[in-house]
Amino acid sequence: MLTISARALAFIRSKRRPLHLDLPRMVRGCCFDFQECPSVRLGEPRDPHRYERQVIEDTPVFVPHDLPRDLALEITLNGFLGFRWLVVEGWRYF
Repeated sequence: MLTISARALAFIRSKRRPLHLDLPRMVRGCCFDFQECPSVRLGEPRDPHRYERQVIEDTPVFVPHDLPRDLALEITLNGFLGFRWLVVEGWRYF
């Protein structure tokens, strides 16, 4: 399940653009598999056939088909020295 925090939602609405999550590739080793947290980007994805379009809080969000559906993920807003960016919280490294 994917949700958006109130602060992140205000930021997204100010940009007036859809979102998409970039799912990093899976790194496979001899003893483990590892996948980093997805990044959040403004705009539509370059390859929309790999995504499912969802509407969350009246905001179009393109979610990769490969994103695990059993995680409770939230898009939040981080900031430092006037810079702001969107992040995914609740990710579990696989």
